[in-house]
Amino acid sequence: MNIPHLYLVEDNAPSHQTARSVDKEERKEKGIVTLDWPSKSPDINQIEGIWDYEKDEISTWQFVGASKAVVDGAKAVLVQTWEDLPQAVIDNKCQSFHEKLQRVIIHGGNNNFNG
Repeated sequence: MNIPHLYLVEDNAPSHQTARSVDKEERKEKGIVTLDWPSKSPDINQIEGIWDYEKDEISTWQFVGASKAVVDGAKAVLVQTWEDLPQAVIDNKCQSFHEKLQRVIIHGGNNNFNG
């Protein structure tokens, strides 16, 4: 079964070890393209900027304690802020990816430009 436009990105993070278990021949058979990751592994994943936005939104709330009511309230706020996330924020982060990737390449695989 070939899935069009399926890419696998491996960034050496321990949580991504499972992806490495798929061998190269199987990837090729299934049409999975593996993208190279810069050797210094800068984190330019666009979700990082979205998490920052979410943290700013959530920081206006204060949750004290660890009771079920407090935890449930915190979860509700997390869900609501995620649902209220403007599409423009996501679009802007996604549209800046190629520029950030080019900056990583220009800096020799480094992310010291705060990208």
